[in-house]
Amino acid sequence: MNPILLENYITILRAGAFKSKDNEILPMSLHKWHVMGKLAKEHHVQGFLSDGINHIKESQLSNIPNINIVEQSDIAAEDANENFNASKAYLSYSSAKRKWEELREEEMSDIHNISDETLQLLDIIIMNADYTIDSMVNIEGLLLLGRFIRENKKTIDYTKLNNWLTMTKMGSMAEMFGTILINFFDFSQEELPFMRTQVKNSDRIFTETLEHTFQKQRTPLLTCLHLATLETLCHRFSKVISVVRDVEE
Repeated sequence: MNPILLENYITILRAGAFKSKDNEILPMSLHKWHVMGKLAKEHHVQGFLSDGINHIKESQLSNIPNINIVEQSDIAAEDANENFNASKAYLSYSSAKRKWEELREEEMSDIHNISDETLQLLDIIIMNADYTIDSMVNIEGLLLLGRFIRENKKTIDYTKLNNWLTMTKMGSMAEMFGTILINFFDFSQEELPFMRTQVKNSDRIFTETLEHTFQKQRTPLLTCLHLATLETLCHRFSKVISVVRDVEE
């Protein structure tokens, strides 16, 4: 994947999801901007990309061209589809699933001390893990995880969460997502109290996810060669016509 496209994509998503301040955009061709729009649609993050573009344009002079790489209809469809629904999280390991169900039942029964936000955060982590185990990192889910942590930092009970992550064997997965948030989206380790250590391969797994999506959007090499041949022939034909007209004149 083109490194400039990768860097700009992450920068704009970071601005859209977390309103970051350091948002330098490197110059790109119009083609790469349209590829970015396709990546966002594939990842179901058109809304974050659109918000990021608007945030950067409002806060500074940028290299973002005045083109619509994200259609409003796409954003509306994304909201309607509920692509990442943490309430549908599941655990494939029977022992961990049983523990998860038990702790949820216990927490829900203690009406006076229930920590709903902590349960929701556990569900978001598990849902992200589901996607990662089945395929690759879910970009939308990762951004929603970061947003939820920042928006609910005063009400999340991290003592309970750490205990639940251990019970459901989700500690390492949570640390992997936390490592990506730290290294790519400007989170600090203090914002993620469930982090004990950063996971070494997290960056590679994240960039491989982006690379995999990028490869799906690339124009096949033979098609590129065919288009290049047509463009060359067209250019030569135009030159011939130009010479004939010069002779006639």
